[in-house]
Amino acid sequence: MTPLPGGTTVGELLPALRRWAGDPGLEVDDVTCTPLPHAVSAPTTRCLSRVRMEGHGGAGEPVVLRLVAKELQSARYGLPPQMPDDVRARLDALIPWRVEADVLASGIAGCAPRGLRPPDVVAVGEQPGDRLTLWLEDADPVDAPWTAGDTVRAAEALGRLAARRRGRPLPPFPGGDFLTSYRDEQLGSWAVPWLLDDATWTSPLFGVPEVAALRDEVCGLARRVHELHARLAPLPVLPSHGDATPMNLLRPAAAPDTFVLVDWAMTGPAPAGFDVVPLVFGRAESGVGPADEVPGLLGPAVAAYARGLAAEGADVPVADLETGVLVAALLRYPCTGMPLHVLFEPVTDELLAYSARRARFVRMVLDLEPRLTALSGR
Repeated sequence: MTPLPGGTTVGELLPALRRWAGDPGLEVDDVTCTPLPHAVSAPTTRCLSRVRMEGHGGAGEPVVLRLVAKELQSARYGLPPQMPDDVRARLDALIPWRVEADVLASGIAGCAPRGLRPPDVVAVGEQPGDRLTLWLEDADPVDAPWTAGDTVRAAEALGRLAARRRGRPLPPFPGGDFLTSYRDEQLGSWAVPWLLDDATWTSPLFGVPEVAALRDEVCGLARRVHELHARLAPLPVLPSHGDATPMNLLRPAAAPDTFVLVDWAMTGPAPAGFDVVPLVFGRAESGVGPADEVPGLLGPAVAAYARGLAAEGADVPVADLETGVLVAALLRYPCTGMPLHVLFEPVTDELLAYSARRARFVRMVLDLEPRLTALSGR
């Protein structure tokens, strides 16, 4: 029998499998594990595996169980090996590695509105050395194109979820809320200093015409990150999922009208409407969707999110929602969207093309700032 992820044995997992299947007589006869095709970027995610278990129930009938094993770990294990020890230790203390397991086990499913739910948690396998394995249902998502209708439907459901989570305890973040931590760490300690260094722009990757053309605007934005972030202060704050990209909103084959919302590692307080940002920008940011789809989706998504909030008794002005979304996008994407993370990789034609694509995405985000200016004048 194939070994299970995280060093778990079938015997250790069997009681949880029986509870999940509702069959105290369940037995597992065979296991197959395969890596889940997913680009793991978070230092707290060690591995993702799809697990298929074949067995028989208490009455002897054949049973097939499909799960996903997500191995989580302290950030210190996944940070780049060349990172200085003091920086590694600081980030390790700031990044809460087990948030996803704690949130999913906290009864978050009880807040889920119709059409949106977290995955079933089958078991949480604790391991020594700040590691654990999260055993989840395999949603078996449909392989169908994501549509504008999906975006609107998801936005309304996310608004409902945010309103329903009001008043519930949220996991602590040692570095503060996500956008404050992002301003200080990803921007303040990394992207901004590099962008304002003339040496950065001598790289062939920054000499790509599409990238070089952004220098004045991106550097101008980098210099006023704190000013931009301050615009969030008067806006209402609500619980957010934090990374509600279309890639994390799975549409199960058994119920394609329902979203299974996965990857809860970034959940926490955020400006109302924040989940619209990864929902609308996520496909283009990751390269699976065109950048030019974003401007047309923003208005309908914000309006749908507002409807979701209102349906659950949380009325937030659409102008406040749109302001929060635009400010968050301008903080989140242009500076770190430049090809800084590949700056020291060998230059290839593929990497040059990648840099040009990233620049086109950044160009689109920068072009949204006039919308924010117009909101300021209302």
